[in-house]
Amino acid sequence: MIAAMTEANGPARRSEKISERRCIVTRESAPRAGLIRFVLGPDGAVVPDLAEALPGRGVWVTAARAAVETARAKNIFAHAFRAPAKPPADLAGRVERLLAERCIALIGFARRADQIFVGRDQVKAAIGQGAIALLLAASDSEGRDAADLAARFAGERLTVLTSAELGAALGREAIVHLGVKPGRLAETLARELRRLEGLRAPAAESAPPPRGHRH
Repeated sequence: MIAAMTEANGPARRSEKISERRCIVTRESAPRAGLIRFVLGPDGAVVPDLAEALPGRGVWVTAARAAVETARAKNIFAHAFRAPAKPPADLAGRVERLLAERCIALIGFARRADQIFVGRDQVKAAIGQGAIALLLAASDSEGRDAADLAARFAGERLTVLTSAELGAALGREAIVHLGVKPGRLAETLARELRRLEGLRAPAAESAPPPRGHRH
């Protein structure tokens, strides 16, 4: 399923730089990679469409916990859909869980495709060879080794998943350091991790600008 998802997202991935959508909360347009699509179910339920594949009219919200919570609390979904909308009280939490599951599944797929390096020593050697495009560190295990690897790596480094979540992706109890080889998988995983990062940020940190605000 992840393989199909990755392939299906290929053409969209290449056009993301020019494909923008407007957030219903901030009213600002931004690349789709930084937003989340929602559709309205037959029963009026607000459904997150992370793969951007569900039928029907979609609306877009910035990938930030505060934006999703604002859209729910202020009934912005109903206004955007022009129809009664029933977002669940834990909508932001559901989106966060779904994004985490997508990230974990993508890492598992990357392992099966031989696209990752695991552990400090493997990652350190791969950085020296220029073989890593994306560096992951467990969010709950920052330390001397993490700082050393970060100092050696000039690319993107994300600390979104916990050591247990990284471990779950590879069938282990816990993993602290993980590197991903260059390619479509690294790009897709980085996008999903960035969106997850926004949903995991405290609401005060991810608060969107007021509706109608322009930079």
